[in-house]
Amino acid sequence: MVLNRPLLLAALGAVLPLASCYEEEDCGCYYEPVPELVTVLVEVYDPITNFVWEDVGVRVVSAWQEWSNATYTNPVVDYELTDQYGEAYFDSFDMALANVGFKEDAHGRAVVGPWEDIDDAVVTLEVYAPGFVPVLVNVPVSWDQPRVFVSVPFN
Repeated sequence: MVLNRPLLLAALGAVLPLASCYEEEDCGCYYEPVPELVTVLVEVYDPITNFVWEDVGVRVVSAWQEWSNATYTNPVVDYELTDQYGEAYFDSFDMALANVGFKEDAHGRAVVGPWEDIDDAVVTLEVYAPGFVPVLVNVPVSWDQPRVFVSVPFN
């Protein structure tokens, strides 16, 4: 293999200054923070036995959004059933489809942004099974913690 020395030296000359740049002040670089995808993983368990509940319904009821200081209610009552591990997962597409006020990226996924007025939300979830009293739980979501796991006692 033949190396093109001038091309190699030019490539190294372009990369080395960046490799020594640890902070924005060191090199004058600025990295634009990007929005984060919102996901919520819910575990439903029986607090008496500590076993998980399978086939229990979980749904997104509403969300308070910091960007508008308003609460948006999901217009559709659609439950996601917990699996054999007692978990129901709402990915960023599910959160966008819930229509609870999240900003969306170009692909239609719910996001929270790094900006002060758009970086927080509180999602209200409902856990339901026939014969049981429904449980509502508020789940804080933020740009610092956009992927949330919540364990909900249900009996």
